[in-house]
Amino acid sequence: MPIVNITLEDILRARDARADAQRRLLRTYRLPLVSFTMNIAGPVKFSPLIELAFDAGLEALRTALGQPVAAEIIRPATGCEALLVYDRPAAALKAACLTLETATPVGRLYDLDVLDTDGNKLSRNEQRTCLICGGPVTVCSRSRAHGLDAIVNRTREILMDFAAGYLAGLAAKALTEEVRLTPKPGLVDEHNNGAHSDMDLSLFLRSIDALTPWFRQITALSLCGADAAALQAAGREAEAAMFCATGGVNTHKGALYSFSVLLAALGRCLTEGGDVFAHAAALAAELTPPQGTHGAAVAICHNVGGARTEALLGFPTAQKAAALLQAHDPLTALLWLMAHTEDTNLYHRGGAEGAVFVKVQTAAILAAPMERRIALTQALDEALIDRWLSPGGSADLLALALFIGKLPRWLMRSVWANPQPMGNWRN
Repeated sequence: MPIVNITLEDILRARDARADAQRRLLRTYRLPLVSFTMNIAGPVKFSPLIELAFDAGLEALRTALGQPVAAEIIRPATGCEALLVYDRPAAALKAACLTLETATPVGRLYDLDVLDTDGNKLSRNEQRTCLICGGPVTVCSRSRAHGLDAIVNRTREILMDFAAGYLAGLAAKALTEEVRLTPKPGLVDEHNNGAHSDMDLSLFLRSIDALTPWFRQITALSLCGADAAALQAAGREAEAAMFCATGGVNTHKGALYSFSVLLAALGRCLTEGGDVFAHAAALAAELTPPQGTHGAAVAICHNVGGARTEALLGFPTAQKAAALLQAHDPLTALLWLMAHTEDTNLYHRGGAEGAVFVKVQTAAILAAPMERRIALTQALDEALIDRWLSPGGSADLLALALFIGKLPRWLMRSVWANPQPMGNWRN
């Protein structure tokens, strides 16, 4: 949706429509409801940054209160709105909403009204605070202590800071889910270290912890309009932090590149609009190609692409794996990736023969009955350990797919427009 300046008449019409919807839901269900809108100053009430914060608020409400009995959610230019009916006491709903409004800075932008079964709005026990000075908002509002521009700018700062932290957190969760997935052939998991003598699960978790602040920093830089050089410099610092945390072991170098490109693309999408993956492809082309890496050497020797090629194309393989995850478990997605990906890590360790071996074996597992899949996967794990083969590129793509699946669907339109990945697999 394009950015639209809203008039007072637009706001009043939206308020009347919301009141009508509230009364209708109260009559229908005779239960309390939460009315969730965003408290956004100025003429622009809807933008990608606002919608991301709104979606996170909905997620937080569901975490705190569970699934509502009924929900009506709209996203007009006048601002995102949700009416959520709960079979809970209104006082308990109000307490949970107050916690969400005060626990984090972005909560200050949440307007969570609770109506009891008679339609009465429960009052707050404490006043809202001013976005600028932290004092009582009613005092600042009456005296107009802060101009509209200052409030709008502060709102944008809160939204951008939230987006950077939220997206970095989702990236860290995806990487953690990937490394904890068990069994994984040739890869570090909760059972063994795969085809690695210098890595284990705890090392990967330390690496993720070290990278998470840098994921936030890279996203924040992109939200502020940083160019490719600044983003690449931050990426180098992130890599140094990873090596410091792991004692020089390369746990996530490929994943760091891919996640950094995608996070930076998300930053551009949230502030400039457009398609996330088109931004990713453009950004990958702007970045200086890596030199002296195993992936670069494999690309020359075997004429296969790696993480950079995937990024230059807009992460098509990760998108297909994300679509596959909508109907299948992560192990199926990983096996599909291993069967369809030119994994430069496999070429580096086992040449073309090793890469073909992995593809053939995983394709056979996918063709086997579901009840045999775990046993066959464990047998392949042993075989890859014996051959010193680790499909690290496929693991990185799985983590990216898990990350994509955690993002709002409106940010990932190109993924869900064609939900079936190519290739054959069994349910």
